[in-house]
Amino acid sequence: MRIFYSSLLLGLAACQIIGDPKDPGNDSASDSTTVEPDTTSTTTTAATTESTGTSEGSLTEALPTTAATTEGPVCDGLDELTCGSTSGCRPILGTPFEFPGCSPLPAYLGCIVQTDCGLMPTTACRPDSLEVYLLEDTCIPPDLEPCTTMLTLCGEACLGFDEETCAADPNCTAQFGAPHVEQDMMLCADFDAQQFLACDKLQPPCPPAVVTVCPTGQPDVGFDVASGCVPPGFEPCMDGPLPECP
Repeated sequence: MRIFYSSLLLGLAACQIIGDPKDPGNDSASDSTTVEPDTTSTTTTAATTESTGTSEGSLTEALPTTAATTEGPVCDGLDELTCGSTSGCRPILGTPFEFPGCSPLPAYLGCIVQTDCGLMPTTACRPDSLEVYLLEDTCIPPDLEPCTTMLTLCGEACLGFDEETCAADPNCTAQFGAPHVEQDMMLCADFDAQQFLACDKLQPPCPPAVVTVCPTGQPDVGFDVASGCVPPGFEPCMDGPLPECP
């Protein structure tokens, strides 16, 4: 009986330990509390304003850039007369070299915006063409490019032509002069007996004035030239033209 009673007491004690509501583990589980973090955020949008600073540190609103403030005059494609009369534009002229169909007269090559150019004469070629020109400075139209050439200037061959050959070449012009002669005890220019002086390449018209010329190194042999041009191999001389012979 004593053995049975002792076993009963041990069983009751075990039941009390297992089911004890004061167990610390149960207290921590029932009393725990979850704290949610504050996820509220504030978004600030900054307005950006383009501005420029002044020497005093104040800010002023920048003005927009317009085409009128950045673009120059429209020169490309203008004809020679319009280009020359348009402010900010400049016509480009070139002296042709000897290529088929050339003319010794200066050729209009294009219109560019007025700009600073180097003073060195420049040779320019038209791509995919035989055209070659001598420009007076380093400004080259956009449809030409710098190049080198062994050609002579158009019409240079005229300088050695006689009168007949000169008259037959459209790139040449014959220069004539009225010789100074003495008639009735006075000197005059005989325009009825003009002489062939030289063949020159075709050039723009000379100033409309009669000039007196002499062969280079012969100041006593005078001619009056009605074209106003000084022929190759001649130079201005004497005091001016003589009266025309009657």
